Amino acid sequence: MKTRSLSSLALLLAALANTAIAGNAIEGTYAMTMEAMGVQVRSATVELTPQYIREGDNTTAISTWEHSGDYVTARDKHGAALLHARIEDGGDRLIQQIEGIGTATFTRID
Repeated sequence: MKTRSLSSLALLLAALANTAIAGNAIEGTYAMTMEAMGVQVRSATVELTPQYIREGDNTTAISTWEHSGDYVTARDKHGAALLHARIEDGGDRLIQQIEGIGTATFTRID
C-alpha cells in the first residue's frame, strides 16, 4: 500500500516537473526567420516571456501558455492562439507553420 502511494506521488511530481520545464524551456530571445515561396528572410528578434511576446517595438500580452506534446501555444485573453509552434532541440528552436504565408523558425540567441 505504501509503495503504491509513493508511486502515485512520484508520478505527480514528475508530471509537475515536466510542466515547469516545458513552460521555461522556451523563455528567451530568438532570431525569427520567415520562409515563404522558397525564400528565407531573417525578419526580427523576438523575446518570449511568460507575460508577453515582444517583436521589435511591438509587445503582445500573453494570458496563458499551453504545452501539449511537442507543441507550445501562447493565447491572448480571448483564447486566440498568438503562437503555436513545434518545439525542437529542447526549446532552442521553434517551428511555426503560418497558413497562407509559410514557415516561421525561431532560433534561440541567448
